[in-house]
Amino acid sequence: MDMVAYAQRMEAIKQAAARMFELAGTEDEVCQLEQAIGREVMYLAAIAQSELVKPPEGWDPFGR
Repeated sequence: MDMVAYAQRMEAIKQAAARMFELAGTEDEVCQLEQAIGREVMYLAAIAQSELVKPPEGWDPFGR
């Protein structure tokens, strides 16, 4: 990914996060949203990474 595409994606993420934080009424709600966003990003990243290394025949029941 080139720097222009990276910058565009990061700007989209920043704008989306700002819109979500506008919905929060308290500092605690902002913290809860921030933690939830972090967990969701980590979960989706793990899925994307596993898809990149998945064997052609797929994962067996034991995760190998």
